Amino acid sequence: MRLALDLILPADSRLLRATRKVLAEYLQAFGTPVPVIDDVILAMDEACSNVFRHAYPQGHDNNFLLRADLQRDQILIEVVDEGVGFDIMTNRTRSHEDGHLAASGRGLEVMRRLMTTVEVESPTPAGGTRLRLVRQLTSLGD
Repeated sequence: MRLALDLILPADSRLLRATRKVLAEYLQAFGTPVPVIDDVILAMDEACSNVFRHAYPQGHDNNFLLRADLQRDQILIEVVDEGVGFDIMTNRTRSHEDGHLAASGRGLEVMRRLMTTVEVESPTPAGGTRLRLVRQLTSLGD
């Protein structure tokens, strides 16, 4: 079984709770273990929160794409915006030397710890940012 969702969402954090619930319900229906659901939802939450905080500093009404592709062997989440983008080399997340995450700028590091792969493209051809999060699985339900 495969499920693909493409959601065009306003860059409005008030809708994030409902988005988390929808994605969690689909993952649960697939038979995804609860700890994996929690990891994927937190990573998606961080990616969407980055859009709210950073993509559109001018504050105008803007949208972004949330894509979820759920398969037996992997979960793919993509978050794509057409915002200002950022310089990946100068805006890398920083961890404290003792391994604890810094209070700010930790979203990408959190995503990397929760997912199998995290790819960032910024700027995209449209000028924004694309985050591609993949969690490999042994096998999901039929």
